[in-house]
Amino acid sequence: MFRLAVKSVRQKPGRLILTAIAVALGVSLVAATFTFTGSLRNGFTKLFTDIYAGQDIIVEQDPNASVGGDQPFQEGDAIFTADDVAAVQAVDGVERAVGSVQVQATIMPKDPDAAPTFGGGPTQLFNWSGDPQLDRSTIVDGHGPEADDQIVMDIDSLTRLGYAIGDAVRVAASDGVHEFTLVGTVRFGDDNNLQGATLAYITDAAAHTLTGEPGFQGISIVTKDGADNEEVAAAITKVLPEGTHAVTGRQKADDLMSQFDTIFNYINIFAIVFALVALFVGAYIIVNTFRIIVTQRTREFGLLRAIGATGSQVRTTILLEAVIVGIVATTVGIGIGYLFALGATALVKLLGADIFGAVGLPVAGVLWSYVLGMLVTIGAAIAPAIHASRISPMEALREAATDSRKPLGRRNIVGGAMLLLGAVAVATGLYASLDRPYIYVGVGAVLLILGATLLAAQVLVPLAFGLRGVLTAWMGVDGKLAANNIHREPRRSSNTAAALMIGVMLLALTATFTESLKSLVTSEFSQIKAEFFMVDAQGFVSPDAVKLVEDTPGVDFVAPLGLGYVKYEGETYSVGITDPDLAVQVFDYDTTPEFTAVKGGVFIDSTIQALGVKVGDHVELTGEAGTQDLEVKGLYNADGDANFFVDWDTGESLVGDVDIAQAQVKLDDGTDVDEMQTTLTDALSENFPTVILQRPDQLAQLASTAIDFILATISALLMVALLIALLGVANTLLLSVTERTREIGLLRAVGVKRSSVWRMVTIESMVMAIFGTILGMILGVGLGSALVLSLKDQGFDRVAIPWVWLAVYTVLAAIAGVLAAIWPAWRASRLDILQAIAADG
Repeated sequence: MFRLAVKSVRQKPGRLILTAIAVALGVSLVAATFTFTGSLRNGFTKLFTDIYAGQDIIVEQDPNASVGGDQPFQEGDAIFTADDVAAVQAVDGVERAVGSVQVQATIMPKDPDAAPTFGGGPTQLFNWSGDPQLDRSTIVDGHGPEADDQIVMDIDSLTRLGYAIGDAVRVAASDGVHEFTLVGTVRFGDDNNLQGATLAYITDAAAHTLTGEPGFQGISIVTKDGADNEEVAAAITKVLPEGTHAVTGRQKADDLMSQFDTIFNYINIFAIVFALVALFVGAYIIVNTFRIIVTQRTREFGLLRAIGATGSQVRTTILLEAVIVGIVATTVGIGIGYLFALGATALVKLLGADIFGAVGLPVAGVLWSYVLGMLVTIGAAIAPAIHASRISPMEALREAATDSRKPLGRRNIVGGAMLLLGAVAVATGLYASLDRPYIYVGVGAVLLILGATLLAAQVLVPLAFGLRGVLTAWMGVDGKLAANNIHREPRRSSNTAAALMIGVMLLALTATFTESLKSLVTSEFSQIKAEFFMVDAQGFVSPDAVKLVEDTPGVDFVAPLGLGYVKYEGETYSVGITDPDLAVQVFDYDTTPEFTAVKGGVFIDSTIQALGVKVGDHVELTGEAGTQDLEVKGLYNADGDANFFVDWDTGESLVGDVDIAQAQVKLDDGTDVDEMQTTLTDALSENFPTVILQRPDQLAQLASTAIDFILATISALLMVALLIALLGVANTLLLSVTERTREIGLLRAVGVKRSSVWRMVTIESMVMAIFGTILGMILGVGLGSALVLSLKDQGFDRVAIPWVWLAVYTVLAAIAGVLAAIWPAWRASRLDILQAIAADG
């Protein structure tokens, strides 16, 4: 049976080519993503190894004890003193201990008007120890910083930012811009692999000046030869302040890598989901292909049964053909995905972001690719294989076993049941007031899609009847023949249209959801009553920047919003800190009661309410600066901002100096907004160049652009599924032409022109494409609207339908139908008349 399957595939590979391409395209998505994330992982693994290879042990604040948690690459609290460093140095096994300081700052380009480089990472600014093992860097040119106004920079950033040794370097820190003289360049590790970041060093005193704190954020340690690093780390922890610990450099690198692995895993899952969508659409091609092949080979299977082959052997032959197609297609897909990832990484590097390590396809990527490719291919071939195995020898020899002639009763019953259950599930999610209603809507959506797929044939039959008159009037006999062909094979035609329906449905659903999200975001910005919104690109807004704006003539006041973290019942939660009297003048807060009632107490969001906390209760919050017992005075009804809200005085008693996440600027009445924006922007660019000041409408436009980018990204991924669906249209038509060879030959013999045959096949394709598109748009808009409504607890309060996109999809569907028919129509029109009439079918 295996040899028979191989010979069958080799004898007529053309009928399986498009099927293999469909599988290969879906698999390539998985292979490309795993290769891409694997390369990123290699790059970050090397980065963390280079960072911590020279540090046998690292002393740091314990992330489990820190209220704010562990945030890689961010400046920590300066909690270690010179005495702590001396105590660590005295521990047995320690060769050298050096306090480390990281400054939250940005090195500005030499040319102040220069556009930011693509993919530029953050600035990593540290104190210089002079020990290459601890600094992880070696001098290339010049010398290390010897005075407090000197700086050294890594060799790649030097070129990217336009500096040369001897230049004045502008460093934007939280308290303003500082100037240093560039006295040297360094190489980080062996090849300066910084994943796009800028690395620089200054003296201890300069670093302390920029942070505004005298202490150290960590201690880097080199142990003596032969010392057990884990034992030394345990001994060091005993002499450290509470809430801090010592870990080996290897453990620190592994901990950071595990955080990035989580992100990479989410990206891989994201790609697998889209690959499953693409392969699910591809399954329709496979089912159609093997069903048509079974029909075309009816006599062949009859002869096999007549000479003694069993039904199971016939079934095995077809499944083996599917296995061969699956193996070949998956292997090709892996190769395509790898080449795509290779090209993408090379392009990103060309654009200036060298963030990748060695490019290779991980074993997990290969396994996932083969598992998905083989499961879909074999799974889709099972039904046609079972059908072929049940054909009796006499029926087969009479060629009476045409699958498409089977009644649609069972298919309609199952489809109708799924449609009904799906509608009930969606209605339950929307109207039953249950927790997490979006789960019910999601389950209902899947059932509705499957039900619509099964019932598509039932809809297509009367549609073909209805269209016959219209197509005959418009296209003459060519249109009538096309409608008859669709009506004659409703199962095949509906499967082809259903594949396109799913692709369009997902596009319409995504477009509806993102359009609703844009509407929600726009409405959020419309709640801002201030003229300007301030944020800082490198983190928190400096209080000095707020004061600079506040002291500018024409500015009425600035309302800052602080962000901190507190512990409540052992868990970490975010706390928003603001002056409520100013806040209500610049933003329409959705609170119960009025936001000004928060003074001396606390407002809580839905997350805290879900814990059973209600108005009138008392909560004990613990921050870095102290503990407060606060009365819950109201509810903060919006989600995603902060879990607790307190006034400024209460916030300072909890977290100490409040970090300003954003600030809103209110101008005096009659002040020209455009002129003031220019004035404030110029003042900030001189002293605080990383602070961004925008009008609410500009922010809304920026947010809309970001959402459009997300839509474009998802649409691009879904285009793989649409391309596969169009391959399905072409494949179905192509195999249909082969099946109807004699019919086409007879048409040509009675005088039908080649152009008429071409037009007949093209009309067939267009009808199926438009039918699938319209059905997909109805489902997509309906399910997208249901999803939005099910997320009302997350702030969604309106459905916005993207009419323009829907119109574009309809036009593109008609064009795609014409394009998909080109090859089948050409094949049909070029058939030799005598050979076609003499064909077996």
